[in-house]
Amino acid sequence: MESFVNTFHRLRLCRFLIVAARVLLSGWIGGAVLFVITSVAEQSHPGFDSFIRDQLATIRFPLYYQFCWFTLGTSLFCTVTGLLIQPHPRTSRLRISAILSCISLLIAIIDYQWIYRPLQALISPPGQTRTPAFTTLHEQSKLANETHLAIALVSAIFLCSTPDSTSKQPSAENR
Repeated sequence: MESFVNTFHRLRLCRFLIVAARVLLSGWIGGAVLFVITSVAEQSHPGFDSFIRDQLATIRFPLYYQFCWFTLGTSLFCTVTGLLIQPHPRTSRLRISAILSCISLLIAIIDYQWIYRPLQALISPPGQTRTPAFTTLHEQSKLANETHLAIALVSAIFLCSTPDSTSKQPSAENR
């Protein structure tokens, strides 16, 4: 009986973790898309000069990366923990999602450390002329963000399409 109770609690915790991972990963993708839409609107708004645009970028992008690390990192943690405690593993899609989320998170960390930070230095203080180095880093950052978001989206598809391993399959008699 104790084994049954232990399995039941592990099952409930696993379900909770996978639901949390789904919400967090979907939240990251939606939040990132919203961020990009509003950032493009701000950067192309005729009422904002170069000084304001630079200030907005230096204020908002660190928050973008922090939100990424929190949501994507916590989703990855929940997925991996769910994989480890799942009592009846049907885990191939969960493993794929965890691997893709890990890759996406690593790309975001690399983007922040080696692309965004040098890019931020080029617009501090605000209002400076855009150099070729700025243009190169900006294009690299766009590519890194597009790549890691696309990978996160594929990870979310695998994670959200993972059948609940605890659902009861209809028996042959009930079909």
